[in-house]
Amino acid sequence: MTATTTIPSHLASRLRELGANCAFGIVGDFALRLFGELNSQDFKVLVTTDEQGAGFAADAFARIKGFGVVAVTYGAGGLKVTNAAANAWAEQVPLLIISGAPGMAERESDPLLHHKVKGFDTQVNVFAELTCAQAVLGSAHNAADEIDRVIRTMLSEQRPGYIEVPRDMVTVEIDATTSTIEAHLPHVDPVALQEALADVMAELNRATTAVIHAGAMIERRHVESDLISFAMTAGIPVATSSLARGVFPERHPLGLGVYLGALSPENVVRRVEDADVVLSMGVLQTDLTLGAFTANLDHKKEILCSDTEVTVGYRTYKEVPLWAFLPALNAALDGKTLDISHESIADHAPFIASDSSLTVERTIDAISAHIDERHGLLLDPGEALFASVDMRVPTWCHGSAYYATMGYAVPGALGAGLADPERRPVVLVGDGAFSMTGLEVASSAFHGVPAVFIILDNQGFGTQRPILEGPFNEIPALAAEKLVDVIGTGQGWLVETETELDEALRAAFNSNEVCIIRVRLPKTARSAALSRLGAALAARA
Repeated sequence: MTATTTIPSHLASRLRELGANCAFGIVGDFALRLFGELNSQDFKVLVTTDEQGAGFAADAFARIKGFGVVAVTYGAGGLKVTNAAANAWAEQVPLLIISGAPGMAERESDPLLHHKVKGFDTQVNVFAELTCAQAVLGSAHNAADEIDRVIRTMLSEQRPGYIEVPRDMVTVEIDATTSTIEAHLPHVDPVALQEALADVMAELNRATTAVIHAGAMIERRHVESDLISFAMTAGIPVATSSLARGVFPERHPLGLGVYLGALSPENVVRRVEDADVVLSMGVLQTDLTLGAFTANLDHKKEILCSDTEVTVGYRTYKEVPLWAFLPALNAALDGKTLDISHESIADHAPFIASDSSLTVERTIDAISAHIDERHGLLLDPGEALFASVDMRVPTWCHGSAYYATMGYAVPGALGAGLADPERRPVVLVGDGAFSMTGLEVASSAFHGVPAVFIILDNQGFGTQRPILEGPFNEIPALAAEKLVDVIGTGQGWLVETETELDEALRAAFNSNEVCIIRVRLPKTARSAALSRLGAALAARA
């Protein structure tokens, strides 16, 4: 069935169908009509302080809801979202970039219009390198089909996409199908699937110890419930990758926390690397997710289940994708527990504050003691990401843990808070990253997301200092806790001792406002995780 509609109406309908009930972005004259028409369809574009921040907010929204949207104007707006698009490509996030653009008629004779770079196709050419599908909606006869093609490809590949809407096309009538979009998931070879199942079950039945290493594609392919059911039925402990925290409850007796190579605590490293079988499920095998490649995993003991195939030792089964394999593996158990030995890893002891000056490790201990199922965690790259390896988080935890773009977590709080309003976002960010996107605290407050922002202030780019010290690690000092006075709402604290931090966390977590806690740390402060990584790399040198 087809119906007459418009580009904004069809877009709004499709996006709501995917669970994206809003977008994030900043308007401009080339997108003004598009934003207005989307708004008339009750599809709002929520304003942020910068386009990159809008991209990060939409990315965090997508990680929780399955699809996210950033909307911008042409050139000066669109090109500021390229870093967010690159992050989404690297970490396989379905982030849709919608850009307004000059009208098709006004492009005739190639005039020098504002925001134009080389040619009118420059922006779409840039995004062709950063997205899995692109469309410029310059024709009424195929506009709806092009929208559907881009979205379908994004869902199939779990990558970002790009749609450009010339402003003279916004109110043009188009024909669109009324059927729902169905993604084409990676193909399954049923014979190979059965062979892979038999091989993997044989390995697990021979094992005395086993561990699951769960990765980001578990979440992207929406098989979290299959993972949890399989692990709990089989009795196999689960460690997550840094890109997949929350796909298995870390505080469950079978939860091991994060396996990040030498960055992880020694007891977690030993449980993973000494296991008879390591069942790697949907892990993106990157340098950062494997602790700067310090992960010491024996290939003969590892079962690698990727988005498209399964490898058992040196035997590879093509066209056995994760989305089909994990549910089939769960079914193959038939409710039986495997003969796998397991001892729970104790969580942190209760935090007892003293008047001592704060360290990174004690800061993490304090946060861990206060955070619970009512909260979700967002981490910025660097010390915030590395230090949190020693924390067992109760729910979801997101960050740019492979592409590692600084400034992700603060705007990410807005998207995460709107995607999951039942949980309050808690952001852990360094002072360097906060100086990049910290003003997005105002966006959270403006849109009613009472996030808690915890800033590890070690007076500069502290993650880089141990590698190479120099003036390039120095940054302007910011009294970030006073930002609440600038935006006119919220509470802020500067803390330097354990007692001050404990009291600030208690007050912040009991409030219903945006809160900023700046934790002043020594310039040479370093987490236990970063120290472990340094020792491992030094031993290899």
